Amino acid sequence: MPTPRHILISLIALSSLFGCKKEESKPLPKDQLTVEYSIDRDVLQVGDPVELNVTVYYPENGVLQLPPIGRGKEIVQLKRDSSVASREDGLKQSTTQYRITSFRLGDFPVSTNSITCAVGEQMLTTSFPEAVLHVKSALTADASDKLEDIKAVRKLPDVIPRWVWIVLGAALVAFLAGLITSRLWKNRKQRTPEPPPLPPHVIALNALQALWDKGLLEKDECNLFYTELSMILRIYLDGRFQLNAPDQTTEEIVWEMSRSVELNQAQQDILQEFMKQADRVKFAKDHPDRQTMENAFNTTKQFITETKVENEPESKIENRKSEIGNS
Repeated sequence: MPTPRHILISLIALSSLFGCKKEESKPLPKDQLTVEYSIDRDVLQVGDPVELNVTVYYPENGVLQLPPIGRGKEIVQLKRDSSVASREDGLKQSTTQYRITSFRLGDFPVSTNSITCAVGEQMLTTSFPEAVLHVKSALTADASDKLEDIKAVRKLPDVIPRWVWIVLGAALVAFLAGLITSRLWKNRKQRTPEPPPLPPHVIALNALQALWDKGLLEKDECNLFYTELSMILRIYLDGRFQLNAPDQTTEEIVWEMSRSVELNQAQQDILQEFMKQADRVKFAKDHPDRQTMENAFNTTKQFITETKVENEPESKIENRKSEIGNS
C-alpha cells in the first residue's frame, strides 16, 4: 500500500513534468500588421520623460512607415531609435524606442495616425497604439495660482568701503589745489621782457673793435684779417639791407647794392673796391702792406657809419648794449 510519502513524490514529479512544458507561441498572420507596445508610465508631470516601445510585425517584402508623433507642446519627441530584424517565420520585426514628454496639463493620446506598410501594390494599415499621457501639475492641490511679487534687488557689499573713496577724493583735491597754488606763486612776478636786438651797425662796429683788438695787423696775418673784415661787412649788409650777403658772391652783392637808392655813388665805389680787394687777398694770395690794411679797416668802418639807420639815439643803443651784457 503506497504511503503518503510516495504519493507526495509522485505528485511533485507529475507537476514538474507538466509545468516545465513550454507554451507554444501563437503564429502571427502574414497578410496583416501586428503591433505591440509598452510604456514605462502614462502618468507624469510636465517635462518628465516617458519611454515608449513600439514593435511591428510585417511581411518580409513590405516597406513599413511609422507616423511622426510630435504634436506641439502636447506631445514632444525627445529621442527615437529604430531597428529591423528578420524572423524565422518569414516576417520582419521593427522595434522603435521613443522618448517623449509633454509641456501641457491634460490627457493627450500619443498619436492618432496610422501605421502603414506597402507590399507590392497592396497597402496594409493599422492604428498606432492607443497610448495616452496623463500630465499632472507638480503643484499641490492647495497651492495658490497667484504669482508672488518680485523681490527687491539685494545690493552686494562694496569691495572697498565708501569712506576710503571719500578720503582718497579729498586727498586728490588737496594735492591739485597745492600744485596750482605753488605754480601761481612761482609765476606771480611777470618775467622782464627781453630787450630788442641791437641795430646791425652797432653789431658791426662792436665786431670791428673786436677784430682790431686781435692785433692781426701787427702779426701780418692779412688773409685772416681780410676774411673776418669782409664777413663783418657781409653780415652788416644782410641786417641793414636784407641781403643774403654771407652766401652771395662779390659780383652779386655789388650788383644788388648798385640798385639801392640808399647808397650814393661814393659809397657804392667804397663797397666795390673793398670787396674786390678782399677777394684778391683771399683767393689770389695778394699780400697788402699794413697801411693798406688799416685803410681797408677805416673805409669799412666809414661805410657802416655813413649807411646806418638813424632812427634811435646813441644813448638808447648804449643802454641796450648794457642790458644785453648784464643778461
